[in-house]
Formats: sequence, C-alpha cells, structure tokens
Amino acid sequence: MEDIKDFISERDIFARHCGIRLLEVKRGEAAVEMEVQDTHLNGLNLAHGGAIFALADLAFAAAANSGDHVAVGINVTISYVRPAEKGEVLTARAREVFSTRSIGGYSVEVENKAGELIAVFQGNAYKKGLKKNIKIKKKE
Repeated sequence: MEDIKDFISERDIFARHCGIRLLEVKRGEAAVEMEVQDTHLNGLNLAHGGAIFALADLAFAAAANSGDHVAVGINVTISYVRPAEKGEVLTARAREVFSTRSIGGYSVEVENKAGELIAVFQGNAYKKGLKKNIKIKKKE
C-alpha cells in the first residue's frame, strides 16, 4: 500500500496545491486530511464546496486504486451536511462498498475533528485494467 500512497502523494499536484495530505491507504480504504485555509473559503467565509469535494475525491481515488487495478472515477455525488470554517481540520475516510469485475463503489464521509459530519460523497470507479498491464507515464 505504500507504493500507491507514495505515488498519489508525489504525483497529485492538485491535491498538494490544496494542502490535502494522504494519511492512510489500505485495500479498499483510504483517509486524507486538510486544514481549511483562506484559499479554501467562499464568499461567506466558509469552506468552499469545491475544496470539500476535492478532499473527498482524493480519498475516493486512493481507495479505488488500492487494489490490483488502475481505476478512474465515472460518477460521483456529494451532499453537504454542515459548513466548515477556517482553521478546522477535515478528514475524509473512504471505504469500498462493492466491487465487480469492472466497477467499484465507494462511500466517503468528511468529518471535522469533533466528529461532526460535514459531507457525504459516493462514487463509482471504472477499473481500466490490472496495474501491471497499464503503463503510467513517468513524471519528468
């Protein structure tokens, strides 16, 4: 699992830009974290939905790619439950809900440090093929 954790941590430029840290990857599971900064705020001084979505999406991507296949998202939904404010540390935890030969389904919960639910994300990922059969372009 360290290989997928290292790959995502090193190669996901957008996640790094957003300040998202990959905490843990297990088969079918992942956890990521982000502290809400000024750059994450919307016009109401609350965490922008796009920032929360990006956090949940990285947890989804890590969990979906924790198995033997390279997987890409094909459908996602998110429901925002409560706002998050500057300075709050948010954690997104993804878990696999189902897996077929070509599709995996994942549920992600985003919480603050107090354990309050911020958002619920559901996603499906298409399994493109076995990792050993897919060439991932090397970073130059």
